Amino acid sequence: MLRRFVAASMIGSILIAVGALAMLLIPGLSLNRTYPLIVLWCFVPCIWGLWAMVAPTHWVPDQLPYWGAALGLVAAIVAIFALNLPARILGLQIPMPLQFAAVVLAGVFYYLMWSLVKVAYRHLHHEPK
Repeated sequence: MLRRFVAASMIGSILIAVGALAMLLIPGLSLNRTYPLIVLWCFVPCIWGLWAMVAPTHWVPDQLPYWGAALGLVAAIVAIFALNLPARILGLQIPMPLQFAAVVLAGVFYYLMWSLVKVAYRHLHHEPK
């Protein structure tokens, strides 16, 4: 289980660094507007690690991308619909069809990132090929 946590946390940590760099490069974003996102980002490695630990044992590691996509869908629904982060951060009201598209894209993005978690897990586990 520790290997699952480490693999997922490692990829989550890298995503935080990439996201922070992107935030620095986007002109016009102030700390006051991005504060909710920054706070949420601090929890990403822990959430990803815990999510990997509760993955069904028979899903590890082959089905981890699907498990991660489920997390992405939940995270996007909460961020877009419950917390309304697009309006808080960008100051824009996003049309409903685009919000649903963002949820789907988040699921796809998380699938791709959890594919990296699967690779990291295998490398940490030293499974024979």
